[in-house]
Amino acid sequence: MSNKQNIIALIKGRPGIRTPEITDELSIENPIAYITGEIDRGEILVEKIASELGGRPVNAYRLNPDNPPDETLNPRQRVVKARAEAPAGDDGFSAALSSRGDLTISDGRKSVQLTPAMTGSLIAYLDRINVDQVMKAAGGAA
Repeated sequence: MSNKQNIIALIKGRPGIRTPEITDELSIENPIAYITGEIDRGEILVEKIASELGGRPVNAYRLNPDNPPDETLNPRQRVVKARAEAPAGDDGFSAALSSRGDLTISDGRKSVQLTPAMTGSLIAYLDRINVDQVMKAAGGAA
């Protein structure tokens, strides 16, 4: 398991665990750095409490029961619903960009699929050139 997963497991198993206890148990420095995202999203709650030795306050951690962290640590994905199917042009042309970054371009007869890397290269190229001027010079609309 990763340090982040170990920290989350400790917090889950021992609500109210303090920073020094996590540091001692896992032998890692600055455990808060591993769970900053979960804290920012409100998945792990942090409370300042007095140190047992009377020094500076320390952080105590517990999971938010209403918004627990994703323990599988899968990448967070957004699902965007299409309003309606994009109509193909009169000439049968269509283009579709997937959430993974794949780009499919079709003219009704032929179809070209670009990988995310190829899609990125195409977008970077189009960003570098002045598409409006090129299309105007070619006699087409941009």
